[in-house]
Amino acid sequence: MRRIHAPLALLSVFAWSAALSGQAMNGLTAQEKAQGWQLLFDGKTLEGWHSSAPAQGQARGGAPAPPPAQPGALAQVGSAPEPCVTAPKGSAPAGSSRWEVVGGSLVPCGQPAGYLTSDRSYKNFVLSIEFKCDEDANSGVFVRSPRESGGYEVQIWKQQPAGYNTGAIVGTAKTARDYRFKPGQWNQYQITADGDHIVVVLNGETTLDIHDAKFAEGNLRLQYQQFPIAFRNIRIRPLP
Repeated sequence: MRRIHAPLALLSVFAWSAALSGQAMNGLTAQEKAQGWQLLFDGKTLEGWHSSAPAQGQARGGAPAPPPAQPGALAQVGSAPEPCVTAPKGSAPAGSSRWEVVGGSLVPCGQPAGYLTSDRSYKNFVLSIEFKCDEDANSGVFVRSPRESGGYEVQIWKQQPAGYNTGAIVGTAKTARDYRFKPGQWNQYQITADGDHIVVVLNGETTLDIHDAKFAEGNLRLQYQQFPIAFRNIRIRPLP
């Protein structure tokens, strides 16, 4: 069986690598535009995104938070936030995290922890996003987050206490085995939400393929737990 499936797995990874290398950096090719892809980060500004203060009582890092806990308000053990390198622009809600654009990437910095939230809400879609972080990072990509709270958190954390590790959806579904992102390198998540059907793909490998109807629509959110992380090439293809 391994002799049959190993080449298929390699072909899947090679196909993902080729597709990734063909993407325009923080842009869209003519083919991607024709396919309906929309760019969510231009590589230069925070246009289309805003930093929001963590909601009271919301889970932090996938663990239930008793009221009046403020998720994202405190650093996680082992975190070492990067200092901010640009001056803050505009005003942000009290308690919200700092995000800046550095070298064509979205980068959180300093204190406190928190989220970067999309201005728009999305229902059915394919989301593609790249991230780079160290091995011990704790982060996540939220989709269908109604009223900027809750939603499906696609985990970026190698060993979450409750077992919702990288590639899992916190509080909803665990992966059948461990999946690891490549520390210090760019990784890609492709997240499909089509009705109650949700599929998570990490670097060309499907980590979850489930049906769940808890959240039908909502914002996208990028999580910052004061571990250095960067995001880029964020694009979405709406589905009917």
